[in-house]
Amino acid sequence: MDWIRYVGLGELMAISSALIFAMGQGCIRQGMRTASPFLTALIINVMVGLGGLTVSLYRGTLQDSSLIPLLWFVGMGIAGPGIGRISHLIGITKMGLNRSVTISSATPIWATFIAIVVLGESPTFSVLLGTVAIVGGVWLLSIREDASLAFGAWFRGALIFPLIASVGYAVAPIFVKLAFAHQKTPEVALAVGFTAGNLVLLAGRPLLPRWEGAQPLRRDVLWIIAAGGLNILTAFLLTTAFALASISTTLPLSRTAPIWVLLVSYLFLGKLERITWRTVLAAALVVTGGILITAFRN
Repeated sequence: MDWIRYVGLGELMAISSALIFAMGQGCIRQGMRTASPFLTALIINVMVGLGGLTVSLYRGTLQDSSLIPLLWFVGMGIAGPGIGRISHLIGITKMGLNRSVTISSATPIWATFIAIVVLGESPTFSVLLGTVAIVGGVWLLSIREDASLAFGAWFRGALIFPLIASVGYAVAPIFVKLAFAHQKTPEVALAVGFTAGNLVLLAGRPLLPRWEGAQPLRRDVLWIIAAGGLNILTAFLLTTAFALASISTTLPLSRTAPIWVLLVSYLFLGKLERITWRTVLAAALVVTGGILITAFRN
């Protein structure tokens, strides 16, 4: 179709991944009323890893993989599904879905920093403007609404988790792109990467905050399983988008997730999430900054 060729198949996949990701976050928010961040991350990573393993074994791509891309996929799993995933979910429990996802979407600022240091890129005006937009969005989210939401309290107890997640999610696609220079196998990336991510989760469990909640309800576990199914679709779409198009176009489009999360929260999470004008404006600033940094950094 002409409009698909005009937009680009990879870019359309990135947009679709952002929308499905937002739906998955709504399921996660429902399930994490009683399910711990660790259990949530473990279920989702296992499901995505098994999905990738099934497809890669069926196609024979896992058996034909070489060592170098496998190592890059392992690095992706440690950074994203491992460190990034658990930090993101802890952030949700401490500061809510909208704020956590929005701050986690500051990923482009870290990706640009890595490009400057590692690749020798020089920041353009658009990069600087995007940086200001992201910082402005984070600042809006940290404005004092009551004593428990002051910036200092957030930084000590909550803000650090989505920031760590944003760094992990920035490094992961770079590893994927390096692996795709050797072999473009998104299903192998998911099988190897998410397995490595689970090993990181299991090894780091003693370092995680103790979960004070009760045993998870069956209903909430089913919400997490539903989120795992949606995350399989998200992961396949995004990794395939990286193989079909450049990160400079697919990454900013995938960063539109906060806008979709706001819509999902408004429609389905009215009793769990409160949306204010400040949250909406902050999400718009972060998304705009991400697009400016990644799409126009050269």
